[in-house]
Amino acid sequence: MRPFEYIKPTTVEEATAFLAQNAEDTLIMGGGTAAVVLLHLGVVRPRYVVDLSGVDSLRQTTMNGSLHLGALTSVRSIELDAAVAADYDLLSEAASQVANVRVRNAATIGGAVAYGEPQTDTPVALTALDAAIEIAGAGGTRQVPIAEFYRGPYETALEQGELVVGVRVPKPSTNSAGCHLKFTIGSPENKPVANASALITLDPSSGKITAARLVLGAVGGTPVVAASATGLIGESPADSLFADIAAQAANETDPIEDLRGPVWYKRRIARVLVERALKCALQKTPNNPE
Repeated sequence: MRPFEYIKPTTVEEATAFLAQNAEDTLIMGGGTAAVVLLHLGVVRPRYVVDLSGVDSLRQTTMNGSLHLGALTSVRSIELDAAVAADYDLLSEAASQVANVRVRNAATIGGAVAYGEPQTDTPVALTALDAAIEIAGAGGTRQVPIAEFYRGPYETALEQGELVVGVRVPKPSTNSAGCHLKFTIGSPENKPVANASALITLDPSSGKITAARLVLGAVGGTPVVAASATGLIGESPADSLFADIAAQAANETDPIEDLRGPVWYKRRIARVLVERALKCALQKTPNNPE
């Protein structure tokens, strides 16, 4: 491991001021679940490591019409928060499926978002929930819709000297429910072969679907927002409909062959997960006709 200088700011302003002068040779660390491994393996060899754990303002979580998660909010706290589970069940489920309890206690939502790893869970759920990523830099703050935040594997909309400071999640409508499912081969990291988040809204009088979002992970360089979800809108929920949409969604993916399986296998897993996630979301939706 290359020796580095350890920096621990106490405010966002202090962090961004340092990054403005040293961004090219700096690693930003939140919970450290990824950063420490990268340092240990020598994948990254920075001159500086900026540890954000001293910025207490990034630990704040608030719910006031929408959910605001500070970047240092732990994945485990999202999993255990009853208020989050009540209004954002999709995110709560995704958080509960990240790696293992030890990792979830350390991992942060900001780190999960900023890392840009394709094989992960919470960014997929956040994309289905149409979240916005709050970014800070020396020039101020800005928000980027999460669907525009990811550019490719481990590539995001973060500019040099910027960092993720929070995530804002709009509250789903009253008649909505979501479900996040994953399939893994049981590796120690619990990385998914594929995962899927489904969010649907039912009309309380007709029982028909009025809105739907389908997002798949680990089957493309970024979370895959399935355009086929529009085929659910205006339709009455049915197993045959869900099976058809799931097949279409799987065909929208662009997986690669790796140790977790060949392309055809990952698409097949994606299809099964989408179909099951839609059925799961339907069962939890208020005014469910079944």
